[in-house]
Formats: sequence, C-alpha cells, structure tokens
Amino acid sequence: MLKFLSDEWFIKVTELYKNSGDLKMPKIMTDLKVNLTVKAANAEVQMCLNGGIIQKGFLDNADVSMTMPAEYAYKLMVLNDWSVGMPGYIKKDISVSGNLKKLSPLQAYKPSRPSVEFYKKLAAFTDFKA
Repeated sequence: MLKFLSDEWFIKVTELYKNSGDLKMPKIMTDLKVNLTVKAANAEVQMCLNGGIIQKGFLDNADVSMTMPAEYAYKLMVLNDWSVGMPGYIKKDISVSGNLKKLSPLQAYKPSRPSVEFYKKLAAFTDFKA
C-alpha cells in the first residue's frame, strides 16, 4: 500500500495509466484541466487532473483551480465518487475558481467500464487515513 499523495503514489498512478490502455473517458473529462491543492494533515499537495489523468504538480493552462481537504480528494480521485463534490462545495470545504462552466457537465459524468476497473486498481494500492 502506498500513502495517498506521496511521491511513490504518484509514480504508481503514472505507471497504472501507462498500462491501462484506453479508459474511454468522455470528452467532458478529456477536455478538462484542473489544478488541485489538497490539504493533507501536515502539508498542502499540488496536483492536477489533466484531461482526466491524475498528475503531480500544477498545469500552466488550467481551466479550473480547486482547494479541498484530502478526504474529498481521496473520494473523488481514488474512489471515483463524484457525489461528494457538490455537497463539499456547498459546505465550503471545497473552493473553486476559474471556468466553472467546464465543471457543470461533470454532474452527469458516468465512468466507462475501463475507468471503473482503473479506479479499482488505484484504490487497491492506495493507503488513506483521514
């Protein structure tokens, strides 16, 4: 098990993407670039969702910037549970800036079968403690 957001975790995530083939992500996901600041227990981690791909660090040309606690990031990025997004935003646990129109279609996002399998593998090696 690799600690969520550790350098080793990001390396393993990159390897998983390389070995997963076509995840059949919809255009609303592949066209989206999000910078994400995750508030972990003792640090803030900069990461991004670059066309549906989780990466370490920020993008220069992100459509949206978000900040959230690690628990939300884990649910969104590892468990693929997009239902936590809107409640987290309403509770002001998640802050968002930028082109919010790009996020709206994600409310109807349904992952493809290959994506579901990808996230199962991702969750299997991810260690997260709130």
